[in-house]
Amino acid sequence: MGIHEDVRHGIAIGGTLKSYIRKNPNILTEQDPTEGLTPLAAAVVAGQAEQVKQLLDKGADADARSRNGETPLLLAAWKTNNNRPRIIQLLLTKTHPDSVDATCTIADKNTPLMFAVTKGDLESIRLLRKAGASIELENNSDLNAEEMAHMIGGKVPLALHPDTETWALGKLSSSALSFLLSVISWVNIHVNGIVRRIFGLNPTPDEDIDKEIDILEDPSGEELMESIGKFVDENPVLERFFKGKENYIKELAQRAVDLENDTSTCLGCKETLPKTINVSLHQQVLYCDDSSSMRREGRWESQKCLVERITKITTRILPEYEGVMLRFINQDVDQSSNLNLEGIGKVLESISWKKEKSHTRIGTYLKTKILEPLVYSKLNSEGEALNRPLLISVITDGMPTQESPSEFVEAILECGDKLEQAGYPRKSVKFMVGQVGSGKDAANFLDGLRSNSEISEVVYCTSDQLDVKFAEYHDNEWDLDQWLIETLFSPIKDTDTKKTQ
Repeated sequence: MGIHEDVRHGIAIGGTLKSYIRKNPNILTEQDPTEGLTPLAAAVVAGQAEQVKQLLDKGADADARSRNGETPLLLAAWKTNNNRPRIIQLLLTKTHPDSVDATCTIADKNTPLMFAVTKGDLESIRLLRKAGASIELENNSDLNAEEMAHMIGGKVPLALHPDTETWALGKLSSSALSFLLSVISWVNIHVNGIVRRIFGLNPTPDEDIDKEIDILEDPSGEELMESIGKFVDENPVLERFFKGKENYIKELAQRAVDLENDTSTCLGCKETLPKTINVSLHQQVLYCDDSSSMRREGRWESQKCLVERITKITTRILPEYEGVMLRFINQDVDQSSNLNLEGIGKVLESISWKKEKSHTRIGTYLKTKILEPLVYSKLNSEGEALNRPLLISVITDGMPTQESPSEFVEAILECGDKLEQAGYPRKSVKFMVGQVGSGKDAANFLDGLRSNSEISEVVYCTSDQLDVKFAEYHDNEWDLDQWLIETLFSPIKDTDTKKTQ
């Protein structure tokens, strides 16, 4: 296969791409003899976002036209079905401002924005408009993007004006997370005195919203707390999670606004912020491997770096008194229930892998060190409750030893049963399992978890080897944060909160 076929399959990356360029320095400008596409254009049409990024990083011209005059940006909006907003975002970082509206004869003079409008792709519309795409240029039918948007209707006309776009607060979901997201959106709109939207939270405006919840025109102080408290009181599921948390909700909302305005990280970008909020609303529990095999391949140092970065990104919008929980398979650590970035650093400095031969009783200690003290004790207590849903990130370089191979799965199933018996959703505790190191035992362990339909609802196993992926993004903090937040979001994206995306 040649480069055009390889980029369509997303495999011309890393050393393979370098090899192509080394053999032929001009290969990135060569057109496919069949379709007349450059390698970048072929990757765009195939929806291979990572391939597009690598080609751009290697110098592929984002403005180069294919045989029929199409730019990569035009093709992305016109012919790309997968990963369209991400690919458009990547192309816009390299596209000259004068090329944002570039079109051609076979496209009937439709611009990239017009194609995004006809597809109803709100995220792509917003990206193109913020890059300066015109709403006044006309196609061969004498229509401009504004007129086309009004013909389509719905949310599309509003998306053409992202700086002033507003959405009504959607109906309350029965999901605790989507409820809190709605409250955050409401607080952002009303408390700050300006109309703003946390992107992706409310897909459908609701004209009858005032009948659903008590929206205050200018809430402040006691009125705000009373209204948020009323929201919680009226829903028994919400009450279990957020009773007495009115100030927490307000502070978290303000921090979300601050993050949205922080241009130094992708976490507050419109396509990432809802995921950052969803992840942060879960109590993060980092369950780490400290078995003797962690001394190999730099696995321990890689795990430390991962833990510190996860802590950094998942505490950005949390109140100062909230943090992550840290647990190890073999060792106990003090003061590890509510750690900020500084606290995590101190704990990690004080311990290392177990130098003597140690085992991986991952299921046994999941139950005794995490589920019993952090979940079951609260389910059985009159005075306590789960304050937030839990996301337990399990990092390991091996498979369970010195316990039944089924112990880990049985612990997860038992957790779900106990949650339901106590009146909590089964998805109140979710798991992300990832591998460090190249051990085949760990890979086999994760493969077994992936294929287990009994736990698929609450367990997500990463496809990436965490330490390898972390090293790949080490020098690019923007992409590193993007990858990590996407990874942490994966276990929870299939819950009811997907309605808010």
